[in-house]
Amino acid sequence: MNLEHMIKPVPQILMQGNENISLGTLGKADFTIEAKALSGSLSCLALDMLKSGLSKKINDCAAEAKGNVKITLEVSSDIPAEVKKNFDQAYSIKAEGECIELIGYGAAGLYYAVTTLLQCIKVENNEVTLPAFTLLDWPDLRTRGHFMECRYGSNLMKLSDWTALVDDMAEMKMNQLVVALYGCWCIQYDGIISEYVYIPVKKHPELHSDVIKKYYSPEKGEWINETVRTPMADEDFFGELIAYGKTRGVEVVPLWNSYGHNSLLPRTNPGISAKDKDGKPTGHGFCLSNPDTYETLFSIFDEIITRYLAPNGITSFHIGMDEVRDEIATDTSDPFKITSPWCECDECKKFTNEEKFLNHAIKLITFLKARGMKSVYIYSDMLTRIVNPATFKKLLEENDLLDVTVIDWWTYTNNKESLMFETMHPELGLRSTVKPWNSYYHWDMIFDAVPNTQILTELADKEQSAEGLQSYSAWDKSCDKNHVSMADYSWNFKGTGSVEEFNDRYAHREFGARYDEARRAIAIMDAVTKENIDFDRDGYFIESNTLGNVALLRSLTYYRYSYVVTGKPYPRNFPGEPVSLLLAKRDVYENQLRGIAALSAEALEIFDSISGDARCNTHLAKRFACEVNNYLCIAEDYLALLEIYDIVNAGDKSRAVCDKIAGIAKARKSARLSLMLRIESVKEAFLIPSHLRNQSVFMQLFADIEAYAGTVNPEEFSLDVCDLRPIASDAFYKLR
Repeated sequence: MNLEHMIKPVPQILMQGNENISLGTLGKADFTIEAKALSGSLSCLALDMLKSGLSKKINDCAAEAKGNVKITLEVSSDIPAEVKKNFDQAYSIKAEGECIELIGYGAAGLYYAVTTLLQCIKVENNEVTLPAFTLLDWPDLRTRGHFMECRYGSNLMKLSDWTALVDDMAEMKMNQLVVALYGCWCIQYDGIISEYVYIPVKKHPELHSDVIKKYYSPEKGEWINETVRTPMADEDFFGELIAYGKTRGVEVVPLWNSYGHNSLLPRTNPGISAKDKDGKPTGHGFCLSNPDTYETLFSIFDEIITRYLAPNGITSFHIGMDEVRDEIATDTSDPFKITSPWCECDECKKFTNEEKFLNHAIKLITFLKARGMKSVYIYSDMLTRIVNPATFKKLLEENDLLDVTVIDWWTYTNNKESLMFETMHPELGLRSTVKPWNSYYHWDMIFDAVPNTQILTELADKEQSAEGLQSYSAWDKSCDKNHVSMADYSWNFKGTGSVEEFNDRYAHREFGARYDEARRAIAIMDAVTKENIDFDRDGYFIESNTLGNVALLRSLTYYRYSYVVTGKPYPRNFPGEPVSLLLAKRDVYENQLRGIAALSAEALEIFDSISGDARCNTHLAKRFACEVNNYLCIAEDYLALLEIYDIVNAGDKSRAVCDKIAGIAKARKSARLSLMLRIESVKEAFLIPSHLRNQSVFMQLFADIEAYAGTVNPEEFSLDVCDLRPIASDAFYKLR
């Protein structure tokens, strides 16, 4: 066995021997565990994890085993010279003969040593073995983890789902989970603003949000239409999640968005809202001249610190503050109205927008530092739009905040040419962390984000200014390849190598017995979602002259058309808009869709086959099959719509023509239902409502075409694929 294919993340220094060490046979352990004066909860947890993990591997009680192989655990301050940074997370393993020595150079290091050892054990022919090897390991970046957005999916995660996420992170030696407790977007579904609160705010009970579930369940054979509370807020388990994270070496940190993405707080408390030129509250952003604004924000910060952070020893806080900009669709009475977050009251208008932002940030960070926070994270994008980074650094210095402020540098592209920034300004001495994304729009479609992670960690390695990686995420295990790339690149950038080398290692690790097929299928997934340069330097989506595969597919899924856009009706003309996009360059896009469909069908066949092979990670194979099936459905649905377009435009109105169109629609409805059933059988319950709502839009679309074409009098037949609104059912509109 090749240990490089088994250990995640990629270790720094590894030398594998030729021999195997036998730990016993199934049901009978042949080792003894000894711990040398461990102290501290995490060290003791490492010992417990070793005993539990070995017991599961060998099907015998590891704690009571008295065998020949001696396994010792120790925390040592004698750090090897090769370790250059993050000493407390460093560890070494020496396994040879009948001795296995695990040394952590801090409690976290010992925990990681145990994690690695358990990854290296193999069971074959009833024998439990470990290769002989020596390893010295430490992370490039001090903090490595995910930011979990308060959005679709996470809004329905129960405590058990969150702890499973922590377990997944800990297995990859990721040690920081930032949870968004509050954030707001715009009107999308159901004519309401997308607003989320994940904790009960005792001083402001008006701050709460519900989750609307609307979708068809093929598994249950019925429509789901209900409104529920967000479990984290309803059961108030954020503190329990923080405590659990500590048992796995994962720091759980809150984010409360404190300027941009902010409508619920100013809407329910209009006195602190930004004001327009007439002094009217906009319900978007804050009046920064009103002391009540800070009394409100500080009371919320204080409640989070007092109730959740201080009891668990957490000293980090994220204040968000990204995308402070004019927004459409933040007023339900006028969805097309554009509102500004910048207050124009008599006092606030004396300041520039840059001054407003900086003064606000300084006040918030000052308060949080006084409350004991040692790391206050703030998003980077305003430093690339209206704020001079040097000016911000100067203000931080003047207010003694340079030591606690961490700039969270985000940009979500696989192309260096379209990065939002080219440097994190190491010359300024600012604390920084890098933020790639994990294929965030899981409810829409999963896509390859490994190049994005490689680009940002390459910048971090080059500038040596970033202390961590903190992804932009919404949790779906189908993003596993992207997640593992974050673990690998943030732990050992140079050792991880190129994107191709990473993908090779990933295919070996998860699907080794079927490596060649799996590598082909993974390459197909990445090709089908290959990004051309379709984001401008501010991170906004633009339509290039020809769309790359991922841009084309994302232009065809429903989610994009859930947004309000100036000059477009709302609800949007769907699928009329994307069909018109295809027709405008049909010669290019139809061939592209046929290529996507053929490749996706090939990958689907491969993953379906691997999902029945117990030598491989069958669960991941099933999830990846779901994703390529989604690509296939998108492509084939639009090819079907183009076929219907051609039939209609041939001008023949007959029963046979109507029946042919009804048959095409019925087949597409059936294909979409099969995909939906696959999703329900593979994915967690918290993902189903957001995934199946968008899937149901397509299912009902074809059900409506089938019903119309199958029942209309042929002489009265009139169908415009570029505008199907005249035949759309109430069920179709209720989904939107």
